Amino acid sequence: MSGNRFFHMKMIPNPMGPYQETHQSDPGEGRGMIGETDTPLVDIYEQSDTIVIEADLPGIEPADIAVRLIDDQVTIEGRRGHRGEGQEAGNYLRMERCFEDFRRIIHLPFAVDPKTTEACYRQGVLILRFPKIDDRRKRAIKIEIK
Repeated sequence: MSGNRFFHMKMIPNPMGPYQETHQSDPGEGRGMIGETDTPLVDIYEQSDTIVIEADLPGIEPADIAVRLIDDQVTIEGRRGHRGEGQEAGNYLRMERCFEDFRRIIHLPFAVDPKTTEACYRQGVLILRFPKIDDRRKRAIKIEIK
């Protein structure tokens, strides 16, 4: 059996379906508790003409966050701060805060317009708004057979 007692949790299907995502490192791997992750937690929802992603990035300066959109793939990456002076040599009794680079890749289920995409950062939450565009390649049409 694997040393990680939550190993089998990885086999649960993703209920988001088309919102497939990739993490730089496997969330929870080596951490030992459900819900602990090195990548930002996100909410993804669809409005009538927009896809919205809200990512929790508390304590991170906007200058330390980069967002890229390539085709249907959104990448959120950045750097969390560093430990305070003198703490590096300390003898930790518990260490829960993560101070590493992070990357979250999210595949969008719709074509979006990169020219009108909006991003804002408020109170530790990054909000991305991707206006959907009419993607004729994904439309089903009936072809008449003669």
